[in-house]
Amino acid sequence: MRALVAAVALAAFAPAAAEARPVEVLRGEVRPVGHDARGVATVVAQGGGRRVLSLRRFRLDPGPRVRVWLVPRSARSDGQVPRDRVDLGALKGSRGDQQYRIPRHVDLRRFSSVVLWCVPFTQTLARADLRPS
Repeated sequence: MRALVAAVALAAFAPAAAEARPVEVLRGEVRPVGHDARGVATVVAQGGGRRVLSLRRFRLDPGPRVRVWLVPRSARSDGQVPRDRVDLGALKGSRGDQQYRIPRHVDLRRFSSVVLWCVPFTQTLARADLRPS
């Protein structure tokens, strides 16, 4: 009888456990704009409404005070980077894998590009247009 109760309890939690697994939902290649850059940008849904932007196999020529922004895809050059953007924080490093939390209120259908922005020089260093995985 205990085995049956344990099996039923485990089955009840199985769907929730499956939903909690990280799932890549968007992906784009990091492309250079103002500096040499490469890597892959992905948005990963982690369950419970949490999402992160991951930069993998990432490299960027170093620059001062670089910010990670989500912007509408229509922004194509420095002059077109809109004021309407989501700042995910300071770049954690110019090389290696890293993650940035995406606030729950951000609509990724609208903010579908990643921009690496040099604050002192007001310049886009690199970008990645995100598409469904």
